[in-house]
Amino acid sequence: MEEGLAVEGRVEVPEEAHGQRLTTAVALTTACLAALAAYSSMLAGRSAHHSLAELNQAAIYQNQASDQWNFYQAKGIKRHVFEVQRDVLRQGASPGARALAAAYDKQVARYAAEQAQIRREAEALERRRDEAAAVASRYDVRYERLALAVAFFQLAIVVSSVAAIVRRAPLWYLGLAGGAVGLVFLLQALVMPAGSAARAS
Repeated sequence: MEEGLAVEGRVEVPEEAHGQRLTTAVALTTACLAALAAYSSMLAGRSAHHSLAELNQAAIYQNQASDQWNFYQAKGIKRHVFEVQRDVLRQGASPGARALAAAYDKQVARYAAEQAQIRREAEALERRRDEAAAVASRYDVRYERLALAVAFFQLAIVVSSVAAIVRRAPLWYLGLAGGAVGLVFLLQALVMPAGSAARAS
């Protein structure tokens, strides 16, 4: 008699409850992804700014180095003029010519010393130019990683939003995977050395 009163051991969760839990999970995921996308976008903007600033500095150093090399050549021309005049005077036999040749020797030595100093300054400026260009290049790489992070975060947000609308968990998982890829690019950018401590803010 009591056989007809047997109760099933499983309790069915209504479809509406599953959908509500998925919507809540997607909402939390989307908020986190949006925050990560905003943070990545801010860092990407800073990296682009620093890259342009370093490229500008490299151009300034290049101009300064070019000025120094032009100065170096001008000193070389003056030195050469004194060398020619000295050599001509040395061929003369008069004591006045020899005395003037000795004075020109001092001018030649002075211009040679000035050229050596100018050369060192020009080469130092070229080294600073190369360092600034290298820092700009590192900021460019960092910017590219951050731009990829932003793209994957945005893609993950879109896919997760669609998952909430159609209430399909596999789409949400796909959105989570996209967010994970974006997070990898963000972490790569964060651990990359870009500039010196003073310039890396």
